[in-house]
Amino acid sequence: MPLPPSTPKVSVVCAWYNRPDYIRDTVDSLLNQDFDDYEIVLVNDGSPDPRVREILDSYDTPRLRVIHQENTGFVGAIRKAIGNSTGEYIAVMGAGDASLPSRLRVQAAFLDTHPEHIGLGCGLREAEVDRDWKIVRVRDLRLKARPEITHEQVLGRIHSPFTHGEVMYRRSAYEAVGGYRPFFRLTQDLDLRCRMSRYGGKYAVIPDVLYERRLFAADGIATDMQKHVTQITLAFMALQCAREWDRQGYDVIDIFGMQAGLFRDHSAHLATYLAKIAIKYLKAGLVEEARLFAEVSLREQRTRMGLLARSMIGMQEGRYSRHLVKTAFRIGKIRDPREIRPIPALRRSS
Repeated sequence: MPLPPSTPKVSVVCAWYNRPDYIRDTVDSLLNQDFDDYEIVLVNDGSPDPRVREILDSYDTPRLRVIHQENTGFVGAIRKAIGNSTGEYIAVMGAGDASLPSRLRVQAAFLDTHPEHIGLGCGLREAEVDRDWKIVRVRDLRLKARPEITHEQVLGRIHSPFTHGEVMYRRSAYEAVGGYRPFFRLTQDLDLRCRMSRYGGKYAVIPDVLYERRLFAADGIATDMQKHVTQITLAFMALQCAREWDRQGYDVIDIFGMQAGLFRDHSAHLATYLAKIAIKYLKAGLVEEARLFAEVSLREQRTRMGLLARSMIGMQEGRYSRHLVKTAFRIGKIRDPREIRPIPALRRSS
C-alpha cells in the first residue's frame, strides 16, 4: 500500500465508541479505497469494551492514526480527530459504517472541480443491524441529484439533504466558523452546515451510491426515544441560532455558551412536528413512544395537533370517549375519525 503524502488531499476522521464487531468493516473499507491521497485519523473515545483498543492497535499501516482518550462525547472526539489531521478536505466517517471503494476519489474530484462548493453528500446504501449485531436488511437510497444547495435552502428545513457520515467538506470552511460546537451533542452537523453555508459556499448531493450507513438497533438514536426527542429539539435550536446570526451577527450560544438552551425559543412549529411524530407512532401501535412525543409536544406549546395526539392516545387507553376524540379531530382539521381505526386497540391490564 502506498504511503500517505505528508499533506494529504483528504483527511478521513472518525469518532469511535464501542461497536467492536464493526471496526474492521469500517477501517478496512477506508484502507481499500481506489485513491491514495488521504489519511485516516480515528479517535477511540474511551470505549469501555477492551476489544476496541485491541482491534484498533492491531492495524499496522502509516495511513491510519489511532488516538485513545478518555470519553468526551462525539463532538470532543471528532474535534480531536480533525485537530490532528492536515488534509485540504475533511471526510466524516460514521462508526460502524462503510465507505465504498470509490467514495474518496469521487467526492474529492467534485470539490476539485467545483471551487464554489464547500461540501457534498452522496447516495447511500442503508443497512439495518439488529440487537444481536447482525445485518438484517440492506437497501439503496439513490438520492436525487442536487447540484446546488444554498444557505437559504439549508435553513429552510429541519431535514438535511444528506446525513453526517457520508459528507466531505473543505477544511477552510470548517476552520472559518470554528468547527463543531460542544453545545450540540446531537445534530452538531446541522449547526455546522448552517454556519459554513453562511459564508457564501454551496453544498451538493451527487446520486452515486458511495457509502453504507448502518442503523444500529442496540445503541442507535433511532431506537432511543429520549435521544430522538433531543435530536429534533436541538435541530430546531440550530436553525434558530442560524437565523439569529443572519439577523444580528451573533446567536444565543455566542452569548450564553452551554447555558444557551435556557433561552431557546418555544416553537409552535416544533410542537406540531413532535405531535405528528406521536400520531405516526400511535398508528404503528407504539403507544409508549407516542405518549412521550405527545407529552413533549404539549410542554413545548399547546397546539391543536398536540391535543389531537393526546386525545387519540387517551382513546386507545380507554380514558377518553369517542365523542371527545371526534371533537379533537375537528379541531385538528381532520374530517374522518375513522382514520384511526387501523390502530390496534390496547387491552387494559386488570
